[in-house]
Amino acid sequence: MILTNEFFSPTSTIPDQAIIELIDEFTFEPYIYVQYIPPAPTSTNPSPIQPFVDGIVRRKRNNIYYLNKTVHDSGEPVDVGIFGAKGDGETDDTESINNAVLYLSAVGKGALKFNGSKTYLINQTIYITSNIIFYCNGATFSGNAARDNTIMETAYLETVSDQVKRLLPNLNIKYGTHVIVSSQIKDANFVSCGTGLHFVNFCHGCSLENITFSDCISAIKFDNCFYTVLKNIIATHVSREIPVPDEYCYQFLGQNNALLLERMTATRNLGFLFTNGTTATTIISPTTEGGNTGMKFEQDCLGITINGLYAEYIKDVIDLSDVRTGNFEISNCYFNFTDRPLIGPDLFGPPNNGKEDREVTGSWSNNSIVNINGVYKGYTYRGLMDVSQERNYIKYELPTYEGDGSLPSNWIVGDFTNITSYGHVKASDSKAIGNIKRQFGVIPVTRSGNVGDGKEGIIPDCTHEVMGADPSNFGIKIKTKIKFQEYMMFAKYNIYIGTYSYGRWFYGDIFGKNLSSKDVGNTQITSIENENGLLVITITGFNEPNLNYFIQGNVQLIV
Repeated sequence: MILTNEFFSPTSTIPDQAIIELIDEFTFEPYIYVQYIPPAPTSTNPSPIQPFVDGIVRRKRNNIYYLNKTVHDSGEPVDVGIFGAKGDGETDDTESINNAVLYLSAVGKGALKFNGSKTYLINQTIYITSNIIFYCNGATFSGNAARDNTIMETAYLETVSDQVKRLLPNLNIKYGTHVIVSSQIKDANFVSCGTGLHFVNFCHGCSLENITFSDCISAIKFDNCFYTVLKNIIATHVSREIPVPDEYCYQFLGQNNALLLERMTATRNLGFLFTNGTTATTIISPTTEGGNTGMKFEQDCLGITINGLYAEYIKDVIDLSDVRTGNFEISNCYFNFTDRPLIGPDLFGPPNNGKEDREVTGSWSNNSIVNINGVYKGYTYRGLMDVSQERNYIKYELPTYEGDGSLPSNWIVGDFTNITSYGHVKASDSKAIGNIKRQFGVIPVTRSGNVGDGKEGIIPDCTHEVMGADPSNFGIKIKTKIKFQEYMMFAKYNIYIGTYSYGRWFYGDIFGKNLSSKDVGNTQITSIENENGLLVITITGFNEPNLNYFIQGNVQLIV
């Protein structure tokens, strides 16, 4: 049994052999080495390119070249152990891992595998280049003693000569230069550092998956990254004896476009930061817990989708106050014990960015805000939705599951706010659902039914009740707050009634005492009445066991 360090030692007396099996000095695994002859100069090619001698896979001894054929021919991920990485948590593995990356970069592509039970101490910074995959298998990468270094950065291969190659970080490289493609990091833990990953131009085909960050001042910094996927990422609190700067956990600092972020969690004071331009980015099922800000957006943010956010014990969840031009689709989110679920654009923002530069559009739908004014650890979480900003053009769909359809007390709207309420009412509830709509010049009506100032009221409230006790033939009476005017009333109604067997839309126009039903095909009969001076709509002909139904819609007075 001959160890690699014994055979390749400058003082070795072991004879050269065309083929020899050696035991790696680090992994103690057997490897086959074969001699090879590098290209010789010819008249047509006086300076042929020489294979890069990395000292591990390609070696030189007594002016004879050897190739680790086992590694070269296998196509399997390369064990970083053969490059000297110990993973004992005490030996600095920075150089060993970078030598492994250097070898694969010189080859053009490849994968590295790490021992999942080991901790690799990184006192400086390790690199990743294009076409490199890190199969970490649950391994841990720990920062230096001061816990202030960046563990991993993107880099590129610089070729000085055939035998002189080196890795250089691309952090300060011109945008779009030395782009990293088709590289991945999987199943890793990063602990005790300043920054876990700082990646620039980490683009097409690149991804991070199943990664945790613990005691990292910032987990991820991305600059100018396109078409990148981040999936199943978790970052927890920083715990230090000496206080450290409070930074955002995930920082998307440059022009980052077409990102897919799925199931990213930040249990931190500051969660996500998107600044200097973000476009066509989808954020699916993120989590922010316990802190001041969940997601902060700045500058131009176009085509941003946030779906399935879970936010808990956060003061400001989605902050758009410094967005210049934005388009956001926010849906299916759950806000529990939050003070301001959404902060609209600040028209007075930073200098030289006046209100004429700012505009936010998009939609807000199927979101739930719970534990409004709930108190936790002495702090009252108001659940305040102030969407009254002048150039806040997001369309808000507000679910209303109880009450009279009025705007909930935690919502503040302005003259240009576009907001619609919808919902359902149980059979045991005596309240129907109204409609709230304030959009670009539509004059709302007051509760008396007269056209008035838009701030006096929204649209009429309704109540409803069952007519008759026969489940096979009963009706529903919908009482409005619209003043009945026999000759001077024009209103529209749009009502949905659902039962166990079917759902029906009832809609049409009301001209004074005359009704024009538009719902052709329904077997039910719709009529109107004057009850105590107010408009009442009745719909009869329902057949439903136990008289169960739900109702939603609106009745809108036009003039």
